[in-house]
Amino acid sequence: MDPGPPPEARQNPEPDPWEKLHAVVRLPEVRISTAYLLLGCAWILGSDALVESLAKNHPMAAMLHSFKGLNFIFITAALLFVALHRSFGGWRKAESLRAAELIASSEKFRELSAGLQARSEDKRAELAREIHDEFGQRLTGIKLKLGLAEKILDRRDDRELNPLVDLVVETSALVDETIQAARRVSYGLRPETLDKVGLAAALEEEARVFTERTGIPCQLSVGDMSDPLPRPMATAAFRIFQESLTNVARHARATEVAAACAMSGGCLTLSVRDNGTGMNPTLAEAPSTLGLLGMWERARNAGGHLSFETSAGEGTTVHLELPVDPHPRETQAA
Repeated sequence: MDPGPPPEARQNPEPDPWEKLHAVVRLPEVRISTAYLLLGCAWILGSDALVESLAKNHPMAAMLHSFKGLNFIFITAALLFVALHRSFGGWRKAESLRAAELIASSEKFRELSAGLQARSEDKRAELAREIHDEFGQRLTGIKLKLGLAEKILDRRDDRELNPLVDLVVETSALVDETIQAARRVSYGLRPETLDKVGLAAALEEEARVFTERTGIPCQLSVGDMSDPLPRPMATAAFRIFQESLTNVARHARATEVAAACAMSGGCLTLSVRDNGTGMNPTLAEAPSTLGLLGMWERARNAGGHLSFETSAGEGTTVHLELPVDPHPRETQAA
C-alpha cells in the first residue's frame, strides 16, 4: 500500500507553474514593458510599410529610406522618455508627499514646543509667586519674632543670657540670607517685574543683576516701548536676552556688553553685543547646543527671527526681530 507523500509535502505542496507565471505577468513592470514592446513593434512595422509604399513613386525616396534607419532611434527615445517620465513622476510625487509630511510634522512639533514652553513659563511663574509670597512672608515673620526675642533678652540684667542674644542675632542674619536666596530663586524662575512693569524694566533689572553677579558692565539702551507688547512676545525676548548674557558670562571672556531694545513699525528688535573671543561660526550658522537651540526655538515659536554674528577675537552679536502680533495664539510661549 502506497503511504503517499510525506507530511512535509502535504503541508507545503509544490506551487502550480501556471500560478507562478500568472503572478509574474501581474507585475506592473512586466505589463508596462509588454505594452511598450507591442506598441514599439506596431509603430516600427507600420511606419516601415508606409515608407515602402511612399518610396516607390516619391521623388525623395532616398530621404524616406534614411527615415527607416532613424525610426528605431525615434521609437527608443520615445519609449525611454515615457519610462523615465513615469519613473521620475512617481519619485517626484513621493518626494512631494514626503516634503508635505515633513512640513506638517515640523508645524506640529513647533506647536507642541510652543505649548510646552507656555506651560513651563506658567509653572515657573506659579512657583515664583509661591516662593515669594509663602516663603518670603513666613521668613519675614520668623525674623520679626527673632527681633522681638532679641529686644526682650536685651532688657534683662542677667549677663549670662548674652550667648543666647548672640545666637538670636546670628539666626536673624541667617534668616536675612535665606530671604535673599528665596528672592533670587523667585527672580530666576520668573521675574516679577516682567509681569507687573513690563519688558523694558525687566531687561534693565536683568542687566543690573548680570553686572552685579559677574562684574562685567552691561550697557542697555531701551528705545520706544510705549506700544503694548503681548505676554508671549515679552517672555521670548526676555528669555533670549537672559540666555545671551548667560552665554557671555560662561564662554565669551568679555569685558563689556552693549544691548539695545526698541519697537518700530510693529516689530520688536533686540540686540546683545559683547567684545569677547567670539563663537564658532558653525554654531552661529546652525546652532546645536541646548542654550542656542532654546533661543532659536523661542524666537521661532514667537514668529520672529534670531541671528548670530561673530568673528574670532571681535565678539558676538545676537540679533532678534519679533513682529508684534496684537492677537497672539495661545500656544505661543507665554
